[in-house]
Amino acid sequence: MVAGAQKGKAIIILNPAEPPIMMTNTVYVQVEEMDEQTIRASVAEMVREIQTYVPGYQLRVPPLIDGDKVTTIIQVEGAGDFLPKYSGNLDIITSASVATAEKLARQMLSEEEMSA
Repeated sequence: MVAGAQKGKAIIILNPAEPPIMMTNTVYVQVEEMDEQTIRASVAEMVREIQTYVPGYQLRVPPLIDGDKVTTIIQVEGAGDFLPKYSGNLDIITSASVATAEKLARQMLSEEEMSA
């Protein structure tokens, strides 16, 4: 949930262009309670958090607010270590999976310590 939104929609742009273009996503969210400051702060916080494990993650277009709809555009440049830099979608999937697994492992260890 981002800034109180119950659901969202992400559209990935796949383009077979030569030369290849960076992975770009447009994110649309409909919010029930509009609070522009909360939305902007939430998006900025999420960008910072994702950049801790996906350094090439960038906010290309800050939140555009139209009534109860919020639109933003992000771009992901891959690390370029094993895959081309334009394939940031694969880097973000891998990096997010690793970050999630690490978070779950920390929670499991914490629960284990608490029950011991």
